[in-house]
Parts: sequence; structure tokens; C-alpha cells
Amino acid sequence: MPLPGPGASATAPEWIHILPAGLIATRDGRGPYRLEDAAAVIAASLSDERGVAIDENHATDLAGREGRSAPALGWIEEMQARPDGIWARVAWNRQGATLVAERAYRHVSPVFLHDRDGRVHQILRASLVNIPNLRGLTALNMETDMDLLARLIELLGLDAAATEAQVIEAVDKLRAPAADAAALNASLSEIGAALGVAGGDAARVLAAARTAGRAPDAVVALQAELTSVASELAAMREATARRAADAFVDANLDRAGVKPLRDHYVAMHMENPARVEKEIGAMPRLSGAAMRQAPKPVAGGIALSAEQLTVARMLGQKPEDYAATLASERAADEEAV
Repeated sequence: MPLPGPGASATAPEWIHILPAGLIATRDGRGPYRLEDAAAVIAASLSDERGVAIDENHATDLAGREGRSAPALGWIEEMQARPDGIWARVAWNRQGATLVAERAYRHVSPVFLHDRDGRVHQILRASLVNIPNLRGLTALNMETDMDLLARLIELLGLDAAATEAQVIEAVDKLRAPAADAAALNASLSEIGAALGVAGGDAARVLAAARTAGRAPDAVVALQAELTSVASELAAMREATARRAADAFVDANLDRAGVKPLRDHYVAMHMENPARVEKEIGAMPRLSGAAMRQAPKPVAGGIALSAEQLTVARMLGQKPEDYAATLASERAADEEAV
């Protein structure tokens, strides 16, 4: 539903149609999206403690990210699920009410989160616009334009000053294990497709992202995908680090001091592999006899040292029999004294 047009009452409407029901098609070919559970979307949207703002021309997502002014023109205070979709009750401020009443803008554009299947999960905010794109609701749907290189740097946990080459290197490292590579390649392929880049080549996707500023519509649909990629990358980083740490530490359990502190060294290796590998590499390797731990003594008995265990094996005696022999000899010596 458009905002009031020529001939309409010169006041800002209290209720606006913010998202159509069912299958949501777009004029630029993105999507389609689906509003399947309006009640759940409303609950998620209104639970955001930051509130659901109305701005103009997506200033929050464009100008706001660059530190420029992006004031709210009103705030959504209530939402309703109706047969034709979700409607929102807006508390306009003076500037917003004036812009709508004077017909400076004709349409409303929701900013929403959706999953890879196009299901809408949350309405983040909305904008007054004049370029409708969403079919079924005369508004431009948009999902946060962003600096993809900066976002990828953040997702990968790199320094804010990281170069494009460093980002590509970090992504390629995450793609190493075969199972993880498939998941990451799929994510990169989806991002690349949205940028008009075929395949999942990290260098080409990043190159396209760096030049996407002149065409915001080409990248604004990536927020939900990148949010999903963030959790996938974090899980992949942890799983890869855990496998490498387990493999290295377990291969060096015969070094002095490693076995009793295995979990400690695994945790340290996940954080700083080079440091732990250098530290463990400097430890001496122990012989089989030195690695064997003496059994705990039974009541009245004695514990055998590694050397005594070796002697027992050479004599063909069980450790407990040899320990009993040593105990008898010790008792005899004490009586002689």
C-alpha cells in the first residue's frame, strides 16, 4: 500500500503496510522471499530493544555506516498480521509527518532478515522511498548495504587494517579441510552470485565487493547470508584448530611433561600453534621404560620405578611378584638393623 498520494488528506497515516503476505517477488529479480509466519516475524521485530525505526532512503544503512547523519523520522510501536501481510503503527516525529504529509515520499521500504530459502524472520527497520521494487507492496526492499571487505575482515577475526590479500589467505585456509571447504564454497558462491560473479573464488568475490559501492542494490541482500557465514566460519575455525591441536599433541605424548598436560597443550595450541609447537619440540623424548607409569602399590607393598619394571620383565616376573620380593628383602634388611 503506497503512502497518501495527490488528493489524499495531507496527514501522515498512522498505519502503514510494511510487508506483503505469502510469496514476495521483486522487480529486480532478487528473491523471491516468503512471509510464512507473520506472528513470529512480528514478535522477533518488536523484541529488538533498539526499536524499529523509520528513516528516509535507507539512511541508517548507507549514510549511518559512514558516520553521517541518519535521523529517524518515526518509530514503529505496534504491528498487526492482516490478510494482505504485516501492517505497522508508526509514531511519526514532526519531520517524518511533514515529509509524508507533503508527499515528499510515496512508498515504504522494509529492511528485513531472511534465511537462504528466502523466509523472512525479522523486520529491522523501514524507509521512506520513491523507488518501489517489492511486488505486492509498493516499496523498495533492502537488506543493509555494507562494505563487504570490512565485514569479511570482522567475520574472520583479522586486524581492521588487514589487506585484501590477507583476507583471501584467511578464507583459503578455512577452505582446506574437504568437508569444511564444501560449506564455505557454497557460501562464497551465493555471495558471488549476488555480486554477479560466477563460482566461489574468494579473490573475484572480494574484487566485486570493493566496486559494488556504485550499485548498492547489487549487494544489499547479503546481510542474512553473511550472518550465517559468520557462524559457519567461527565453527570451522574452531574445528580446524581443534583437529590440528589434537593431532600435534597426541603425536608428541612421548615427550617429557606432555602427557599429564595434554588438554592444556591442546587448548594453547588452538590459540597459538607456533608457540606450543616450539615449546613441545624442545622437550626430550622419553624411552618406553620411562613412559611407563608404576602401578599404585597395594596395602603394605611398594611401587616399582620404571627401572624396576624393566628388571621384572627381564626376569620374567609379574610386577606384583617382583614388588613382593623387594618388600620381603626390605623387611629383612630392617630386621637385621
